Amino acid sequence: MIDKNTLTKPINKKVLLCSSGMDSYIINTLEKPDVCLFIDSKSKYSGVEKEWLISKLNYTYKNLVILDDVLDLSMVELDNFIVPARNIYFATLATYYGDEIILGATYGDRSTDKDYVFEGMMNGLLNHIYSKTHWCEGRHINFNLKYKEWTKEDLIKQYIRIKGPDWMGIEHRKEIISGLLKESFSCYNPTKDSQQCNRCKPDLRKFLAILGATGIDTSDYYDISPREYFTPEVIQQWLDDLKIPVNRRGRESDETEAVLIKMLEGVY
Repeated sequence: MIDKNTLTKPINKKVLLCSSGMDSYIINTLEKPDVCLFIDSKSKYSGVEKEWLISKLNYTYKNLVILDDVLDLSMVELDNFIVPARNIYFATLATYYGDEIILGATYGDRSTDKDYVFEGMMNGLLNHIYSKTHWCEGRHINFNLKYKEWTKEDLIKQYIRIKGPDWMGIEHRKEIISGLLKESFSCYNPTKDSQQCNRCKPDLRKFLAILGATGIDTSDYYDISPREYFTPEVIQQWLDDLKIPVNRRGRESDETEAVLIKMLEGVY
């Protein structure tokens, strides 16, 4: 329940707009926010995310708050799963819980509601709304994209670094990655038993990022192996697609390309 009296005065809490995905899970570990806010926008996969958060991660996201009855954007969701302007709603709702709001956008995110222009505009708008007026004492809202310069590999490497020193060896790193897989979920087409399909882009990007950051092949963790998807023909197609400028995600694409080449050469 939101205490309406707090909305008119400084709240001084850190809010992470969270999902069940790997990036969000790692950022939660790094930031230790006061509130982990999940907003069910009724997208094609948000229901599965919500179930995952409740059943698997409620003990990990210690301050998990789920809003599942305030927003329905299913009517504007595109075929590629993009929901235009969704983060405007998310950022606004987050101000009901705190003054620092973290959106877990990373280097590879290309949507315009996950870039620095959006960050600046939202800060201007939200600070204008909560400026000192007849109804509000005045609040300073810090809406930020703290991890916008981080790739998925950067996040994974930092997560491993804080979970255990390098001298503990590969087996310890495998345990850390196993835990990360067990406690994160990102899939556009989950199976009937709510498991990852390991054929959609979020699943495959996670697989490649872990492989690139650690050298660990996570295929054995899943019933549906992501490694089996990457035949030499598929790898070459991915490499060809990455040559097209509109498909590139900057440094994250460079890392993906390096992993794919090593897979094709038999290094991984």
